Amino acid sequence: MAVHLYAVSLDADDPRRLARFWSGVLSREVIDDPHEGVALGGDVHSDFRIRFLPSDAPKTVQNRIHFDLTSASPQAQRDTVSRALALGGRHIDIGQGPDDDQVVLADPEGNEFCVIEAGNKFLAGCGPVGAVNCDGTRAAGCFWSEALGWPLVWDQGEETAIQSPRGGAKVT
Repeated sequence: MAVHLYAVSLDADDPRRLARFWSGVLSREVIDDPHEGVALGGDVHSDFRIRFLPSDAPKTVQNRIHFDLTSASPQAQRDTVSRALALGGRHIDIGQGPDDDQVVLADPEGNEFCVIEAGNKFLAGCGPVGAVNCDGTRAAGCFWSEALGWPLVWDQGEETAIQSPRGGAKVT
């Protein structure tokens, strides 16, 4: 039996509010999710959903996953940052340096994400969500490559990335 990446799920104090934020940032449609939450449907770049599941557990540490959003131009990066801030996001410091070209933000519930600078070759052609970054090891990347049938598109040291043969976001 083939394994399919159906959704990336985030805990949310207010799932509908968080879905509206991400819908505004990513221009994805908010849909009801059959598993007690709310979700964003896929887009032309990837078919996985982003699910928001109710949780009353407080966020106490940096998430084990975060999104890297892509930018087609410096103005597009500024526009994405402005849109996220207008929708309730905020700038955060996770240790990035002053010379970093990416902008690090948090959504209204504190979930970290990066808006990557234009011209990033690694994420070129991936779509608005360029990568879903996860904590893990090379062994975990190889496991998911095999389980999903997605090729390794990056394999260096303990860092790996896989991507659907159809394209879309990389899972790093």
